[in-house]
Amino acid sequence: MDLVSWSLKAIDQIFSTGRQGKGEPSCPDVAFFSGYTMDSWQKWRIVFLTMMSVEGVEDVYKIRFLITGFLLFGVYGYLVYREIGKTSAVALAIARLPGLFEGICRAINTQTEMLREQNSKLDVILQDCRLAAVPGLSSDLANDQEFGCF
Repeated sequence: MDLVSWSLKAIDQIFSTGRQGKGEPSCPDVAFFSGYTMDSWQKWRIVFLTMMSVEGVEDVYKIRFLITGFLLFGVYGYLVYREIGKTSAVALAIARLPGLFEGICRAINTQTEMLREQNSKLDVILQDCRLAAVPGLSSDLANDQEFGCF
């Protein structure tokens, strides 16, 4: 009980240090002068604080937990939205894989075809070189011997 009375006296001392101007309305018996606030009409108004009853404190806690719940629900909703975005990006990437695979296969096939064409051209040149090196040999014999043309 000493702690409660000490805290009430400390609160009373904090709120009693505020000074009201002359001609301003006085505080009710159950309220403490807290300070001033400016309203939307640019006029200074007095702020009074009162002691709260147990029911009032319960209401404050209910509202606080309600607001906290809404904030947590919003944060959870944002995190779910972000995960859905990541999942959909992965799904789109997986859906694009057949097209990418097709493109890569087409490029490899094109390069393979170019290499085959170059290989056949080199075979013709090598054959001509072997036949030119030994004019009396037939083409079958020229293929069996190596003359070091290239």
